[in-house]
Amino acid sequence: MQVQDPDDRYVRTAVFVMLSLAAVAGGCASAIHWLAPVHRTMDLVIPPIGTVLFVGLIVALVRRPGWVLGIMRIALVFGGIALAAPSWLYSLEASLTPGVQLIDILPPVSSLFVVYLALLMIFIPGRRAFLLSAVAWGLIAVPVLAYLLDHRVELWTARGRDLLMAYGPVSVLIVVLLPVQRGLTGTIRRLALERNRMEAMLHRDPLTGVQSRLLGERMLREVLRTGTPAGVIMLDLDRFKAINDTHGHPVGDRVLQAVASGCKGLLREDECISRWGGEEFLVIVPHVDAAGLHRVAERLQSAVAGLPVPPVGRVTASFGATMIRPGDTLDTVLQRADMALYRAKQLGGNRVVSSPMPGAAGVEPTVPAAD
Repeated sequence: MQVQDPDDRYVRTAVFVMLSLAAVAGGCASAIHWLAPVHRTMDLVIPPIGTVLFVGLIVALVRRPGWVLGIMRIALVFGGIALAAPSWLYSLEASLTPGVQLIDILPPVSSLFVVYLALLMIFIPGRRAFLLSAVAWGLIAVPVLAYLLDHRVELWTARGRDLLMAYGPVSVLIVVLLPVQRGLTGTIRRLALERNRMEAMLHRDPLTGVQSRLLGERMLREVLRTGTPAGVIMLDLDRFKAINDTHGHPVGDRVLQAVASGCKGLLREDECISRWGGEEFLVIVPHVDAAGLHRVAERLQSAVAGLPVPPVGRVTASFGATMIRPGDTLDTVLQRADMALYRAKQLGGNRVVSSPMPGAAGVEPTVPAAD
């Protein structure tokens, strides 16, 4: 099953919310302009068109989530047109019509212009965001600023100062600060990835690729804490020092990698193997009884004995298995597994010895070495 990227879900949710708010705002603007005592053609046309468009984009987003960026860009193109048209037309009307002031006829869209610039910087990548922001500023803000600078009486009114700040310093501040915020977000993400990489290095043995002893101990402590029925298997390669002395350490490393890979391939997803040290590995088997644990150890023993690792030839390992008992600690479990492993070594290696259950005498039956 394909796992959905959390970032993709977040972007789709954010776009859905923005389109929904834009549709609601368009509907409210349409109602306000239709109920106003003075009707202007542009005010009666653009908000309804925007409302219909945004509703259509919401439907497209729900049916085709993969189109999210294209849908958002369509919304940005319409938003740019919807903001630029009144800036130019109402500025020209106020300049050419005696007695008409821009501060009286321009719709309250200055705050929407700031939001529009922010969306450009968020959804348009790289340098194109700066270029499109500059184009948007020229098409939307410049006509209004040029008019106000030429009509100082309107400039110093409350509405005039508000338009000057929104189309001037505030818009420039948005364009400058959002890339800084994006850079900081990228830095934080890179640091998080580096932290995850360092954690993975701590949790994985660099030579064999199986879990590290640190993670193995952590998982064993968790099993002890929760009281999950489980057992552990400790295995140690037989005569590994002779392999290193005869063939060299690079060959010994290949043997360790082959054994780790072979054992890991036989384990279920909830079973784990960790390199405990040198040529020793620890396997944690949850949700198992004593007989099942012994069978798992037998499968691992057979798998190791059947591994071809040239030029060494046959490689074998000894196994000690023990069930986790009530009241056990990390030390008591490992001590019993180690004692069973030691007994397997004493018996000649290449076999499984299970620690006796409470009340049993001696050790459980062993698996003799295969010929």
